[in-house]
Amino acid sequence: MFSITNVVYFFAERFKHAGGGRKKIKAALFPCYRMVCKSLWHFKGKLYLYHVELPVTQRCSLRCEKCSFMMPKFEHPVDYDVAALLGYMDKLFDCIDVIQIFRLLGGEPFLYKDLDKIIDKALSSPKVKTVDIVTNGTILPGADLMEHMRDPRLTLQISDYGELSRKKDEIKAACDAAGIRCVLRDEKEKTWFDAGGLEFRGRSGKELKKQMKHCGNICRSFLNGRLYYCPRASFGTKLGIPDPKSDYVDFTINQPREQLRRQIYALNQREVLSACNYCNEGTEDFVPIPVAEQVKS
Repeated sequence: MFSITNVVYFFAERFKHAGGGRKKIKAALFPCYRMVCKSLWHFKGKLYLYHVELPVTQRCSLRCEKCSFMMPKFEHPVDYDVAALLGYMDKLFDCIDVIQIFRLLGGEPFLYKDLDKIIDKALSSPKVKTVDIVTNGTILPGADLMEHMRDPRLTLQISDYGELSRKKDEIKAACDAAGIRCVLRDEKEKTWFDAGGLEFRGRSGKELKKQMKHCGNICRSFLNGRLYYCPRASFGTKLGIPDPKSDYVDFTINQPREQLRRQIYALNQREVLSACNYCNEGTEDFVPIPVAEQVKS
């Protein structure tokens, strides 16, 4: 099992650095990922997720106009309750056999006062192979927090927004001195795209299936106790798009473990989501955009 998942990890990480070509490569590899997950489930009884993102706060130190998580649209941003998040993480880790990447983000995660507890919980699970923290490079974490980040499985990823990421060099130097793995991701290796507004697109079922295939999303969003197929679905439902129960796995209510496992597998193999009709990813309208243009006040 681990040799198969290591191959997935190798290619997925390699093509993160493909810049503008990343979109096509991701869509081309998407069927392979689904086949790996299906084979592990049916032949090994193993439930595998490549990438799960856990937002810890809606608060952010920037206001990016085309934020993929739509943070500027939250008029009253909140932090998620740490005790609840830790409990949801326990339930998720109990259900999954392998999570290749468990990513912590916001908003801006360094605004979250209990981030150390979330980091420790993620690193305590042997089922989690790597832990990422994504920051916009505006806040230097304190020495106490950095002690919790000194683990070879953890990587701090700084989204390099140029002058907006005013602390990026200071953060990188501090991480290097502390032995914390830290990478800067700029426009040369990552292209930012516009998923469009949250208006209804009116696509047919056939069009939505085609969109899903071209989207190629292998990143699940674990938002405050609900596992969604993608960040667009999770955050979008908090901003007014439909939120059918079939489109998420609910860890906020008591359900048998095997029932949750079946639901997670089914979600991972979905061919159509309600949220796709409120998104441009996987279509010709999903176009590159300048990095981190700020909302004009």
